[in-house]
Amino acid sequence: TVSSVSAWFFSPLCFHVRRSFLSLVVVVGASVEASQAHPPSTWRPVALVHVRGASAIHRHVKKMSHANVRTLLDKAQSHDKDYRYMAWADLAHVVEDPTVCLDVEWERTICTSVVRGVDDPIGEVSNMAQQCLVPLVARVHEEALAKLVQALVARTCTERNGNARERNGQDAGQQAAVGAKNVLTHVECGSRAHAAVQAAAPWLQQALERERCETDVLVDVLDVIHVASVHCGTACKDAMNQWLPGLRNCLMDRRSTVRKRAMHAIAALSPHMDEDTHRKTCRDTVEGLQRHLPQSQGGPQGKTTHLHMAGSLVRQDGERMNAHVEDLLPALLQCMRDATELAEQEEDVAVEQLELSLQALEAMVRKCNPTMRPHVDDVMTIGIEYLKYDPNYHDETEAEETRSEGAGSQGEEGDYDGSDDGEEEDEYSDDEDTSWKVRRASAKLLSAIVQSMPDKLCYLYENLTSTLLQRMKEREENVRVDVYQVLVDLLRQTGVSDLRSAKIPQKPGHYLQQALPPLLHNVNKELRGKSGKGKLAALQLLHQLVTCLPGGLAEHVKTVLPELLKMVAEEGSASNIKIEALVVVRLLLDSHDAWNFRAHVHDLSKVLLDATKEKYYRVTAEALRCCRSLAVLLKLEQDGGEADRQDLVPQLYSCVLFRLSEQDQDLLVKEEAIRCMATVVSCLHKSIGEQVHAGLQVMLDRTRNEVTRLTAIKAFGTIALSPARECITPLVQPLIEELTALLRKADRRLRQASLHALDAIVKTASSGLDIMLCDTIIIEVAGVLSDSDLHMCAMALSVLSSIVSQQPCCAAAVSDSALKPTFELLKSPLLQGSVLEPMQRLFSLLVRSEQPETSFDSLYIMLVEAGRVAASRQQIHSVAKIIASLCTAAGDGACRGTVDALVDGLRTLDDNVVVSLYCLGEIGKLRDLDLFASSEAMIRKCFESPLEEVKSAASFALGCMVAGNAHKHLPELVAQIESSPKQEYLLLHALKEVIVTLSDTSSKGTIVAEDYNRILQILLEHAKNEEEGIRNVVAECLGKLVLMGPEDILVELEAATGSENSYLRATVATSVRFAVLEKPHPVDQWLRPRIPAFLGLIEDSTWFVRKAAIQTLSSIVHVRMDLLGDSLVRIMPAVYKQTAVLPELVRTVDLGPFKHVVDDGLELRKATFECLSTIMENCFEVLNVDCFVSCLKEGIADHYDVKVPCHLLLAKLAETHGQTVLYVVDALAANLEKTLRTRLKSDAVKQEVDRHEDLLRSALKAIHAMSRIPNIEHQEKFAQMVARTIQSNPAMMSRYEAIQTEGELVEMMDLT
Repeated sequence: TVSSVSAWFFSPLCFHVRRSFLSLVVVVGASVEASQAHPPSTWRPVALVHVRGASAIHRHVKKMSHANVRTLLDKAQSHDKDYRYMAWADLAHVVEDPTVCLDVEWERTICTSVVRGVDDPIGEVSNMAQQCLVPLVARVHEEALAKLVQALVARTCTERNGNARERNGQDAGQQAAVGAKNVLTHVECGSRAHAAVQAAAPWLQQALERERCETDVLVDVLDVIHVASVHCGTACKDAMNQWLPGLRNCLMDRRSTVRKRAMHAIAALSPHMDEDTHRKTCRDTVEGLQRHLPQSQGGPQGKTTHLHMAGSLVRQDGERMNAHVEDLLPALLQCMRDATELAEQEEDVAVEQLELSLQALEAMVRKCNPTMRPHVDDVMTIGIEYLKYDPNYHDETEAEETRSEGAGSQGEEGDYDGSDDGEEEDEYSDDEDTSWKVRRASAKLLSAIVQSMPDKLCYLYENLTSTLLQRMKEREENVRVDVYQVLVDLLRQTGVSDLRSAKIPQKPGHYLQQALPPLLHNVNKELRGKSGKGKLAALQLLHQLVTCLPGGLAEHVKTVLPELLKMVAEEGSASNIKIEALVVVRLLLDSHDAWNFRAHVHDLSKVLLDATKEKYYRVTAEALRCCRSLAVLLKLEQDGGEADRQDLVPQLYSCVLFRLSEQDQDLLVKEEAIRCMATVVSCLHKSIGEQVHAGLQVMLDRTRNEVTRLTAIKAFGTIALSPARECITPLVQPLIEELTALLRKADRRLRQASLHALDAIVKTASSGLDIMLCDTIIIEVAGVLSDSDLHMCAMALSVLSSIVSQQPCCAAAVSDSALKPTFELLKSPLLQGSVLEPMQRLFSLLVRSEQPETSFDSLYIMLVEAGRVAASRQQIHSVAKIIASLCTAAGDGACRGTVDALVDGLRTLDDNVVVSLYCLGEIGKLRDLDLFASSEAMIRKCFESPLEEVKSAASFALGCMVAGNAHKHLPELVAQIESSPKQEYLLLHALKEVIVTLSDTSSKGTIVAEDYNRILQILLEHAKNEEEGIRNVVAECLGKLVLMGPEDILVELEAATGSENSYLRATVATSVRFAVLEKPHPVDQWLRPRIPAFLGLIEDSTWFVRKAAIQTLSSIVHVRMDLLGDSLVRIMPAVYKQTAVLPELVRTVDLGPFKHVVDDGLELRKATFECLSTIMENCFEVLNVDCFVSCLKEGIADHYDVKVPCHLLLAKLAETHGQTVLYVVDALAANLEKTLRTRLKSDAVKQEVDRHEDLLRSALKAIHAMSRIPNIEHQEKFAQMVARTIQSNPAMMSRYEAIQTEGELVEMMDLT
């Protein structure tokens, strides 16, 4: 076999064949060695098969013994470069294999050989040896690792005379430097990284201190230091003091490459410097910027190095650079002035210094935002000034064009009437001109200001708009694109503005509308240009503009749309440009009235239909999305009486049908074709005629395809709810068969879409569905009813209700198949809201069907039994609501009989008394049966019951029945509250039900003015009660009462914020929370100006008043952020203060044998952190990052009740704004480690064990979220904390792995 294969080795074939042969020889050698122990008679014949590459051979390599490794190491020293190459390749696989055990001696031997291999004169062999380094780093012990790094760094620092061996442009020292950087990049933080750095430090220090060190050596040494600083983190702290003197000397070196690398190394070390060293580094940098260096120290180039250093320091450690902004900023500005003066003598140096200064300012704006805010005016002025910096070019017409633009913006109908369209652009060009770098850096600086100062939008618009409009004509493409990007950022910060504010001065919309004509003029001009980057930038700006001003470009459609269509139709346009143009066209069609496109419909149709035939699938998909908007436009045109559009509909339908019928196309195109067909059929079915059935048949086929069925089902649901519902009548039976079969699938999205489509088809079936078909639907839908997915249950109940509504005779089938799972669902404590309402409707429809199986009596008995065995108040309440709906649907007779039976049950005090009370309340809420006189005494008698659940139910029943006829019964309830102080809590609860019910139904006329005043005075008096339960009920009453008579009550509440009674102030603060609704309400106009007064209670002197105000703030931020306006920013400093532990709120209670410490501020701090979590989720930009992170750091070290919400808050912060966490990761790691190391006492009860387990889980969730922050692996303290507390503890590691698995499952879930 060897003789037959040996010819391959010397053949001029692929090198991998020879490599495979050599691996085969190794295996054969091992086999021969093994044969010495076994006679040939025991051999088994083995067939030699074709080996692809060396993968099959490597499986044998993994089983090699130490002798085989020795063989590889010997071959790695062979004179044949191919042998050496293949030996190193096989050795790399051996080192990577965890089953191969290497003792200390073998580690030392392999490391020594690898270092020699790195020195190999053949580049390919040396590179293969380099690949052995990475797996070695993870496997060898610290001692071997240190010696490996020492050997590589020693070779790096060795002088390289001109006689050094050269290969592929690199000498042995450079290859060793690459190896050293590989090792330091992949070494784990902690003791291993510390050992590696300590081994390299003396050699690096010696090279830095060497006089007249070779450039190549010094460059490699500085690169190694930089890599060690970045990847080994704080392991460099000890070596830093040895390196810094030499690094500072390198900053003065005349060689630019040395200076730049020294600067990068110092900047990378800056996050790990102590405060004194960091302060000295910053001071040296500022002094270097302030002084004029002699030519021997680099001259102007020396200042350039310090500018590099300033920017790098800010980018690496912006948090600590906040303390040096006041010194650094003036120095940078002075450097820019000096560089401007230097431009006449040394233009290139001046341009570089200006660019670096602007980049440093950009970094300061982004990283040192708090301290840069007071200087934003000066920095913006600098940015605007140098955005125009172009000393070699002057456009004499610029001022005239600017005046022309300003005049054009005031023209009729907002048209831009500038007169420069026909002017020829100046073709000035100078390849040696580098001033564009300054302008580009200025644009990026302005972009940073826009992104960092969202609260100064009006100021930005006022000061930036005119300059940016001028610079949109920038002659340099890269700068022009960046100018467009600044405008995009400005619009993105603006968001979707209210067009009504365009007429109000000092509003972003006002400035935007003023700038619109010249802005669109420049955009159109760019779209007509030849620059691909410029066109794409203009399209992105237009995209953001349409998004920001929906409907605001109506007057400019006639100029913008033709340019967009031209770009789509142009054959030479790039695909990304076509896609972006189509997106803008679609946004225009969706956000503007149809009459704006009346003159462009034919051109629009032609271009879009041609675009659907494009080869690139993304262009085709976007064109189909536009065709959906076009179909809506044609529908509106038809409704408006435009008869000349009829010829466009068949063309559109044929084009979409062609795409829908094609099999060999991308999935994205298939899905968009299905959606487009659904829209075309829904809007234009009358114009299509009988041909519509061909498209629907293809869509039905798509429901049978596993890939497209979801989109097709949603499309049929859309058609079923549209005027085209008649078109799907011939397909109803096969379609329903498909949909019901899909309800058994595991895919939740598929089942959800199927239920939605079934509901739509059943509701809109004009001739009714076949009974057999309905029975099939009922059986399959009943299987979905389970409290494991309440959203799906609501949809299933809606389908059943629709069937009974359309086919009452199917009520018996529903009773047989669906009632049992429905009653099981009724037992769920989770049943409420979206599920309870369709269930009420279903029971009402079953009663109205008048079928024997679903008679009122039979359903009522089953419901009462379900209420009797109910285990929770929520279950009883659900049963009561359904019984009330049942009585209302059955009619007056059944309703009166039910009420009489319920009242009799109260007299006998049977087991169903709680159910009876809730039922009476719900029925009384829906119908006024004059129950009050007959049942008041029985309900008041229940107030005396020893059972709290009976008294609560009686209070609920009394309040609901009063709400049924408030005009008659409310005065009596108010009188009882005044005359029965012992029952005031229950009566106030009843009053709350009255007010909540009337406010929800907007029945303002049911309470007369004198009752308002009387109720208000009672509530304000009880708001001073010391019992928190009564105050909470009163607060809800006041809040809901505001919705019924806002102006007068809000005046009273605002006045109460200044009361001397702290209980009253707390109640008023809580009441505001109940007056804020999710949807806009007329009360908003009175509430909005008074919210600052209510939130001012956050600074109250009493802790529970502050707590109530904090909770109200959290609720408003979560529900209606728009009501706060600017008051949130002003109140945030007071919010941060509430996170601190206040000694005056900590008191000691003497309990005789022992003393107990009570912290009254604990609930306040907990509420504050929950409020901060809500603010972070809804409006992170109002947070002061420094204060926020500082509060979070202290909260993680607080009490258990504060730690848990802080852990969750930290996890959210790490997921959304991870870089913010890196600023304080060391302190966070220390506090988290203390939490994880907490141990319970041996006699801890179960409650304490559970609380401790929850605390550990929340801390581990926070650590898991932090571990996913980019570059967190370079934070040594965090890595050490994880290693000490989690990886070394099996129990903790199992908890952590479970949390990781949960996170992966959440990411995989489709929550839609």
